[in-house]
Amino acid sequence: MKRPESKEGMDMEKKRFIALTDIHRLPDDRQSEIDDVESMCRLLLYANDIDLEGLIATSSFCYRNGGEEKDRKIILDIIDAYEKVKPNLDVHAKGYPDADDLRSVTFCGIPEYGKKYGQGFGDEKYNDNPGVNHIIHVVDKDDERPVWIGLWGGCNTLAQAVFKVWKTRTKEELSRFLSKLRIYGISDQDKGGIWLRENFGERLFYIVSPTSGTTPGAIGFKSATWQGMSFDYFMNKNGRKEFAGARSDMITKEWISQNICGETAYRKLYPAPTLCMEGDTPSYLGLIPNGLGDMEHPDWGGWGGRYEFYLPQKVPIFGKKERYPIWTNANDMVPDGRGGFVTGNHATIWRWREAVQNDFLARLRWTEVSEFEKAVHAPVVRLATPSVSEVKAGARVTMSAKGTYDPNGLPLKYHWFYYKEAGNHAGTVWIDDCDKEEASLVVPDQACTLHVVLEVTNEGTPEVTRYARVILNVK
Repeated sequence: MKRPESKEGMDMEKKRFIALTDIHRLPDDRQSEIDDVESMCRLLLYANDIDLEGLIATSSFCYRNGGEEKDRKIILDIIDAYEKVKPNLDVHAKGYPDADDLRSVTFCGIPEYGKKYGQGFGDEKYNDNPGVNHIIHVVDKDDERPVWIGLWGGCNTLAQAVFKVWKTRTKEELSRFLSKLRIYGISDQDKGGIWLRENFGERLFYIVSPTSGTTPGAIGFKSATWQGMSFDYFMNKNGRKEFAGARSDMITKEWISQNICGETAYRKLYPAPTLCMEGDTPSYLGLIPNGLGDMEHPDWGGWGGRYEFYLPQKVPIFGKKERYPIWTNANDMVPDGRGGFVTGNHATIWRWREAVQNDFLARLRWTEVSEFEKAVHAPVVRLATPSVSEVKAGARVTMSAKGTYDPNGLPLKYHWFYYKEAGNHAGTVWIDDCDKEEASLVVPDQACTLHVVLEVTNEGTPEVTRYARVILNVK
């Protein structure tokens, strides 16, 4: 059966991405930093949708000697498994890179904890580090697309790259270099990111739930947005409270062992979680072209969470007050599974969990079957009406997804919903025929911006979801 045309790996400008990961093994060859291994396994299955331009082993406060060859070898082992299943992946989507291309961008970062400026980064002795030089090489390419950098561990290798450019180039060249960086930190796991923000923050695009970059500062992880990937709780005046509205079952060790782990070539490299599942995955989930929008606008929200640009208040776990505004924690309100609602920054990731996990299950299935029709693929969502438009206050607006289809011919379910937090209208907006291919609404009688999201899910096993976003600028 010929593969039908779809958006998987094509039709959209891919985002460039470098992962800095404190992936490592313990002396007896057991894997530690389990969540980094898991996040890397998932990432390679989206290598058709994201341009992977660097996979760099680094250190962190919990792995201070990271960035060694044995750590890089863990990444190479996952690439070896990817190479075995790539022929099957190619059946299901275009654009998967050759394994040798991935190997060629896999490096070691600075093998020392970034304790402070001048110790672990900010020192000329690190200027020839392969990971440092590769970051500079990628950013320097004749490619106007920005470079997204996911900090799964410490930031010192990136900080050293900026240090080198700062010390060896003109002010204008440094500014151009910084302008191409898009940084997503899984909190602060050394002092490198804190130094970058303090010294260059006015010119940096930086998403982070900041912490102190030290082991004691890890207590601040519980309030970080990225924790919505792995945990289901929020904090109230009585302490920790469980949350039932985010398909909690889909992140348990039991569910992962039964549905993701296995003995096939790729599944056997995905370890069952110990502390948390894939804590680093949010750094790239928002780069997957699923129709929710563009991570250049973190306040729009998507699979990787939602963030707002402001100067956060100093609290003890941050170590010191931020000098410049950053993209950081924002709250969404989502159903709690008990007939009520819960509000919090974790909810900006919780709300997408079922779709995120099912999408991963579908791609794991791709690794195992060599016939297109024996696996599930994402719906192709088409808007027959504008995705962005100006409308008069009080007007009725019709939104149409005619032309949307499923590559396997599966039935589709439609759900249009008002994403209140992504816009600036605090009131309620009712959508008529929200479960139909075509829906409509009456916009408020005042100037505002509304975001309406169309969720299209096929009836496959698993069900796979894609989206379209409609932005209405009410005048």
